Amino acid sequence: MHSHTHFTIHIIPGILLGIMALCPLQLAQADDDYIEARRLNVSGEILPLEDILKNIKLTFPGKILEIELEQEDGKIIYEVEILGTDGVVREIYINAKTGKLLSVKEDD
Repeated sequence: MHSHTHFTIHIIPGILLGIMALCPLQLAQADDDYIEARRLNVSGEILPLEDILKNIKLTFPGKILEIELEQEDGKIIYEVEILGTDGVVREIYINAKTGKLLSVKEDD
């Protein structure tokens, strides 16, 4: 059976704050997710998000729409959604510990 924990980190502050203002329970969950992501970073279990984004933008230029940090089968994965300069939205999956590109999925 797959073990799956999901942390979401949105980097669109205006939209995220607007949603949180409407949903106090989501605010508490977002705080918990941020604390867990920070703990993983400080403990060295994951690479800093800045490092991941720097590498992704070299290969996939465009606007970052969303970042999720997921734990699946004992591995922690960054899922980065990017609107490419070519107009295509891609979900890029990166091993959060090693920074290795795992897969790329184009949205229809």
